[in-house]
Amino acid sequence: MIAATYRGGRVFMYTPAVALMMAAVMQVGCQSAAPVLADGAPVLASGAPVLADGAPATLHVTVLGITPGLGMVRCALYADRATFLTRGGIAEGFSVPAAKERAEFELHARSGRAVVVSVFQDLDCNEELNRGPLGIPSEPWGFSGKPSPLLPPSWNACAIVPAAGDNQIEIHLIGKAR
Repeated sequence: MIAATYRGGRVFMYTPAVALMMAAVMQVGCQSAAPVLADGAPVLASGAPVLADGAPATLHVTVLGITPGLGMVRCALYADRATFLTRGGIAEGFSVPAAKERAEFELHARSGRAVVVSVFQDLDCNEELNRGPLGIPSEPWGFSGKPSPLLPPSWNACAIVPAAGDNQIEIHLIGKAR
């Protein structure tokens, strides 16, 4: 079944897949607040409380699914829910040429404190994740944790809590280079 709408003198046709994606994108505005324990401590999507002991933690991030020879691979660490996905919220960030099908980054955090790792392949080297109609990324992207490939990333879905010492993280890029 194909749906059609009339706006501004134009007819827009939608397949069921596009209609489902539009509904998913609009649903993001309806997400509830992050869960917390009775004492106010934040809880991750897994239900585990976020404990803060603050010892140094090293995140060894391996990014897979890169299309070699196209642009840069950018990796950012977010350590604050309030500034998540803003340029000012990047606690640490690195870029490397997309020379191979995988890239490695080393980021530094504090153990027991929730962080999010974000990566994307910047095909046109404009330092931004390009988006198409409906805000859907047009460049390959990925996050730590368990982000939904159909919804914008949320802190709760993407946050991880590193342990003291070395932590291994593997992120597979979602989407293809076009």
